[in-house]
Amino acid sequence: MSNTTLLLVAILVIMVVALPIAFIMKDLLPRTLERSSGLEALQNRIYVLHSEAQDLQSRVADLVARRNQQSGEKHRIDSDTRKIEKQIVDLAAQPPTFVHEIGEPKAGATKFVVDIAQEAASARARVGGDRAAVTPIWRYPNVAEVWANSYDEAKQLVDVAFPFKLGYQKSFRRTAPASPRGAGSDEARKATA
Repeated sequence: MSNTTLLLVAILVIMVVALPIAFIMKDLLPRTLERSSGLEALQNRIYVLHSEAQDLQSRVADLVARRNQQSGEKHRIDSDTRKIEKQIVDLAAQPPTFVHEIGEPKAGATKFVVDIAQEAASARARVGGDRAAVTPIWRYPNVAEVWANSYDEAKQLVDVAFPFKLGYQKSFRRTAPASPRGAGSDEARKATA
């Protein structure tokens, strides 16, 4: 046998032995490499991180929605605040209204509203030579809320509290909603007539 034949036989034997080893290594080597490199652990960690990323994205979306909602509420509150401030300024510019309460609210009583003004008593007093002082509240609107069972009773209470002799002028407005049994509704119509 020649050297060439021996070389060929050796190559053939090596190939016959190496071929099954290569198939075995093809099946075993990737698993061994995965175990040794921790590829499964890395894949699991990637899945966990992906899940956490999705949770964080949903939380961020919820927070953005809440921020937008709060921004809208803040804008609405600011708008309401500006309206209220404007109303306050408007009310501050108006003269005060003094309210005098006559009688007591009770079952069956009707609320009558009366505008009251006092004649310029100081002007009349000066003409007569007196120096009578007028209370400053009469420079502004005055209203009496009278609680009575009838228009006549309300008129009497107002006449006692604010007599014509002292310069008081009275005019009844429409009354508040009538009492439950309807008392005072005819009197209210009389007051406005």
